[in-house]
Amino acid sequence: MNNAALAVTIRQLRTEYNRDRFTQVCHDYVHTCGLPVEGSHDRSWNDCYDFLVKYLPTEDEYQNFHLIFEFLMPESLKRADVILLTHNKVVSLEFKEKYRVKKDDLAQAAGYGQSISHYHYLTGEKNMKVLRYLVYTPGDPKGNHDFVDILCPENFTQTIKDILDSEVPMSDEQCEDWIESPFQPLKNMADATLQLFRDGDLPNIKSIREGEIQKTLDRINNVIDDQNISKSIIFVSGVPGAGKTLVGLKTVYDHGRPGEKWNPVYLSGNDPLVNILQNTLSTNHVDLEGSSYIQEMKVFKGKYGSSNATTPHNDIIVFDEAQRAWDMDRREPDQTEATILLRIGDRIAREHGKVTIVCLIGDGQAIHVHEETGMCIWASALAGRNDWNVYIPERYDDLFNSSSCCNPLPELTLDTSIRNDFIDVSPWVEAIIDLDFDKAKNLYQEMLGKGFKCWYCRDRVKLPKIVEFVNENYPGSHTVIVVSSHGRATPFGERYKGSYVKAKEAYNWYVNEGPHLTRGASEFLIQGIELAYPIVTFVGDYYIQNGKWVLDPKATFNAAIQDREKIIKNVYRVLLTRSRKGMFLYFPHDPKLDETFQWFANMLQI
Repeated sequence: MNNAALAVTIRQLRTEYNRDRFTQVCHDYVHTCGLPVEGSHDRSWNDCYDFLVKYLPTEDEYQNFHLIFEFLMPESLKRADVILLTHNKVVSLEFKEKYRVKKDDLAQAAGYGQSISHYHYLTGEKNMKVLRYLVYTPGDPKGNHDFVDILCPENFTQTIKDILDSEVPMSDEQCEDWIESPFQPLKNMADATLQLFRDGDLPNIKSIREGEIQKTLDRINNVIDDQNISKSIIFVSGVPGAGKTLVGLKTVYDHGRPGEKWNPVYLSGNDPLVNILQNTLSTNHVDLEGSSYIQEMKVFKGKYGSSNATTPHNDIIVFDEAQRAWDMDRREPDQTEATILLRIGDRIAREHGKVTIVCLIGDGQAIHVHEETGMCIWASALAGRNDWNVYIPERYDDLFNSSSCCNPLPELTLDTSIRNDFIDVSPWVEAIIDLDFDKAKNLYQEMLGKGFKCWYCRDRVKLPKIVEFVNENYPGSHTVIVVSSHGRATPFGERYKGSYVKAKEAYNWYVNEGPHLTRGASEFLIQGIELAYPIVTFVGDYYIQNGKWVLDPKATFNAAIQDREKIIKNVYRVLLTRSRKGMFLYFPHDPKLDETFQWFANMLQI
């Protein structure tokens, strides 16, 4: 048994183990895992043993249920204190020898339950109900604990009886199968791409199904395979973290494999993301053909965009972040990127018989000059183009009503975020942008109750300590600085070099440099990128004053930007939605940021 220190029935715990033996088994297991073991750990195991022996039910009908101790969740190195198993239930019990409820404890207990529910294979396969509790051994603790159930000496025994009543125990073999079942947390985008192009599989297919991605892929494939349609364009929209890029990469991979008749290409205007994905594939010795599928939009457009250019052989074109398509092309000011891509598609269909364009749309994320018009330029480019079959999310029906070949489909909307262990931070971020304090506070409380934790600070000397905290408490994760490009100053200290990271440096920054906090990254680098525990930094270009968001008149902007307020909102929307696990908020000691800091501090205090 590799994933737990001990698995015993309630009867065995009482009859075969004393406190010293129990603690030694847990101690040796954690040490064998290569994790630090201190005296405080031994004291906690002693306390856990004493509590369970005293308060677990003593009636015969409860004695054959299994307890699992120090259950290790692979890849994350998180360990659940105690798991109580039945045929239909997984009960996670986190023990605390404390007198007050802490937010970190609530997030820990909730996060363990969330991870087991979504990523433990047998739990999902058997549709087992996951319950999670904090157990405070000294007694009923003080503090707000409305959204995570608390057990203590006064209610532990009866609660366990209520859970086990009408349940059937697992056999020893079934319990061991559960312990050794695959645990498949969602990978970050780089690792997911590597797995896809190396093994041909999306990571954690159970989670992908739950995120409705498979339905979207099926709809895209149906259009691609329909030989009665020569020209098709499909729009797929989704909240940040919903898996739009995975949809695009999976489409390219599936139809680009040997033996397939199609020649797909994945395009993105997000040059840093392209750099990270290409380097991830090449540095891990994946067939170089895989990285050739992934290209910068500007390179593709430069080669094939003009009216007298050659025709590409790509009959499937995936355009990621298509809402960022430029409303004016540098070479052809009377053309948009939408009209240019359609023109390329016309030539492909004429020469090869069929073309399918898949446009991946992320709302509210236009941050560049000429990106402000968003989906309107696609509707304008397709107006009157009845030779194109258009497939859109249902909410764009009014926008595209001028096209007679428009097909609104529910499968083209991805409204479940899978980035944060299926915790959707987007409504919370929107409440922040709207300065809806009560809504933001309530949504954060819900997120915290699912395991998402947000920290905040004002002292720059704490930034290196944040890195140490993440390394100690979340092994295998890392943190980086992310910052708006529109601020005039970024006070991080002498080591900090500034926020401009070139696209060609993205992979090195993402893998090697970022965790050292010598250089942060702006919205231009991180859009489309997922980060475990980013340090989101407020630099005074956008701040709260007298209860309203205020744009600093001295903030730096490209002169061609038409709507600065819209762009700056999108910048902070991007910064605040990159996190996969949690985030830190940093507010430098600038009097201008005092109200902003206080607003967030009050909102995050539960």
